[in-house]
Amino acid sequence: MTETTSAETTAPEDDVPSSPGVSADITRILFRGRDSGNGAYSDFEVDIDFSGLRGQECVIKWSSYYPGANGRSDTDTGFSGQLSTGLLAHDDESHWNTFAVHNAQSGWMLHVFVYAPDGTLLDEQDGPTA
Repeated sequence: MTETTSAETTAPEDDVPSSPGVSADITRILFRGRDSGNGAYSDFEVDIDFSGLRGQECVIKWSSYYPGANGRSDTDTGFSGQLSTGLLAHDDESHWNTFAVHNAQSGWMLHVFVYAPDGTLLDEQDGPTA
């Protein structure tokens, strides 16, 4: 799954990329069920292990898509979003967030991206089908 990036998520070419000790690892994406406040949404939990980012803020983005079949490419559902981790308190930190994703038609899947403060993509992973 490829995300279309904007100036907000892409580091300028002359910026120094994140230091080698900086990392994020998506350890789990869990479907929590329909959102209790609005049935048009589903709740997902994403668990991420961060390293070397104390005092910095990362961005978690997601987009939903329909997986391609028989060699066809994936199709974006048009539903996506993002949230901030807030300032990370420790050099090595396990962090989790729950977010609501607008339900697409049957068969959609979720893809999650984690970006460093400078816009560098640190990790990405497919989540479960809702």
